[in-house]
Amino acid sequence: MNSISTDRHSEVASEWKIPPFWQKLNSFFLFPLQMEPLLYALLLSVCSYGLMFGVIGICAVGLGLMLAVSRYAFKVSALASRGLTNSADFRSSLMEEEWKWLPWKFFGVLFVFGLFVGFLASRSMTLGIIANLVVAFLIPATWMVLINTNRLSSAINPFELLATIFGIGKSYLLLCFFLFLLQQGSPMVMVALLKIAKPALVLPLMSFVMIYFTWVMAAMIGYVMYQHHAALDIDPVQAPEGVASIQIDPKEAEAKHRDAVVARLVQDNKMDEAVHQAREWQRGDYESLPDHRRYFRVLKLTEQADSLADLGQRFIPMLMAQQRTSEALEAWVSCVKRQPDFLLASAQASYDLAQQAWRAGKPKYVLMLAKGFENRFAGSALIPSMLELVVRAYKQGLDQPMQGVHVYMRMKQLFPDHASTKEVEWVLRGELEKLSSKPD
Repeated sequence: MNSISTDRHSEVASEWKIPPFWQKLNSFFLFPLQMEPLLYALLLSVCSYGLMFGVIGICAVGLGLMLAVSRYAFKVSALASRGLTNSADFRSSLMEEEWKWLPWKFFGVLFVFGLFVGFLASRSMTLGIIANLVVAFLIPATWMVLINTNRLSSAINPFELLATIFGIGKSYLLLCFFLFLLQQGSPMVMVALLKIAKPALVLPLMSFVMIYFTWVMAAMIGYVMYQHHAALDIDPVQAPEGVASIQIDPKEAEAKHRDAVVARLVQDNKMDEAVHQAREWQRGDYESLPDHRRYFRVLKLTEQADSLADLGQRFIPMLMAQQRTSEALEAWVSCVKRQPDFLLASAQASYDLAQQAWRAGKPKYVLMLAKGFENRFAGSALIPSMLELVVRAYKQGLDQPMQGVHVYMRMKQLFPDHASTKEVEWVLRGELEKLSSKPD
């Protein structure tokens, strides 16, 4: 459901020369020290004092801290994957509602992986060690797939994970190596701070270190996704430094977001919700082509033939007005398949679509679009032109010239001096000569 301008933006973005992530290491380490993440990290570190209030404090505060830290980490990675590595550029219009559920889904992935490792470890210690290594290797890919799809099923799908890994290539191995070093560096920094910190500051300092390294890793993973955005099918919203930035129009971004919401509902087999949501957006702006297109595509997946036909009466002329003739013909075919007696209420749209059908080499569609045209649009100036298309469909498309001759006879009677009648005479010149040469 991408627009032409979005496609053009993607083509340009694919040519960007984005520096590899190992040349941007300093920016990852500095990210948590930017104003927004720094203040948030300090706040969460202070909240860690709640862990001192017994079992309830450990459970409630600990869970809350993990969710807060991981939710922000997913946000950092997701926005970095689109080229936003400065927290000052984070905008609410770019956030997706589904991101808040990613920590829970990630915990679900870890649980599934844990079952996998536990099962193999119960069979053999060697198998358990190998499984642990495999899981550790897949964790970054799992994180990326969750951001790209927002689906737990995709994050545990080995084919999705391998596609992501191969899409990134050798950089993925380097990413795993640097993430491993960061994981080793975190406890080393904690130990060093414990030696010099006052007892009262130990808990918030340890929390801050944990948060700091988590967000450094999140920024690094997100940048790697950005570096390989073409392979991962990500549309960046900001160009790398030194390249003229191409910003996606807010309406475009909103349309893509709505497409993703409806697509996810369909994937989750929530068709009633998908239809309702698409209908509400379409009703909200009767001039919006993306909203009409989205609603039309959802209705095609249902049994609501009448609703599809009603929408087609507005959607098809809208497509024709914007010169999207091929898409309009496809939409018309979809309506006719579900409602065989479907006829457009507009003479101009019917004629324009018949022209597109003729150019597309679909003479039968021309005849279907011309069915009853004279009666439905009596007095229309387009009737001779439509009849000319009908003759061409019979003669040049279906090789049924005599059917075309019958149409010509009517044109000769009703529109003797019209240019279309003269054109049909030339198209049927061979047949007309044969008829005129026959003895009475």
